[in-house]
Amino acid sequence: MRVKICGLMRPRDVQVAVNQGADAIGFVVGTPISRRNLGLEKAKNLIKRVPVFTCSVAVTAASDLKSLQKIVKTLQADALQVHRCNLRIVDNIRKTNPELSIILPTPIHDPESILDAEKSVKFSDAIMAETPSPFGIGGTGRTHDWTLTRLLRRRIHPHPLILAGGLTPRNVRSAIETVRPYGVDVSSGVENKSGAKDHRKMKEFIEMAKGAEY
Repeated sequence: MRVKICGLMRPRDVQVAVNQGADAIGFVVGTPISRRNLGLEKAKNLIKRVPVFTCSVAVTAASDLKSLQKIVKTLQADALQVHRCNLRIVDNIRKTNPELSIILPTPIHDPESILDAEKSVKFSDAIMAETPSPFGIGGTGRTHDWTLTRLLRRRIHPHPLILAGGLTPRNVRSAIETVRPYGVDVSSGVENKSGAKDHRKMKEFIEMAKGAEY
């Protein structure tokens, strides 16, 4: 089971997440509405702390091509997680940066969500099932209907599905055993306050996720 810890803002949190076995580390950029948003230079410095074999992910709600190109060029992250972006723009980024992995989140709220996610498959390396948010960047701390997410996973298989939304050390094992995703993503579920990660919670989350049977 792959685990992504998202919304990191402090060097120490990056180090602890890596040491505890996180497979991917996410940094929010180009999203002023998010309390976890970082300037590009700060994000770039944090990404330098992510070691080889651990994936760095630029997470953004920026939706115009120019902004996305700047994020990709400046950060040189391993992956780009882009929320609510026109698929034609995503396709442009994908074609001009073939080495970059693309994660496309889809809010799960009803069966129609599954159809929306299916349209995104050919433009991405992974689909992320998340809880709907008015901000479009996750971090709500709320779960969604995992039975729908499980159906989505079956519909897009073998395309990777990442499960996000309201996950915590307490519920991540149940979530994995229900949905059977490729990986899980957490942000607020391992925090004491927005952007400040709780090191004990991160450790417990990673242990519970990697110990789940699926």
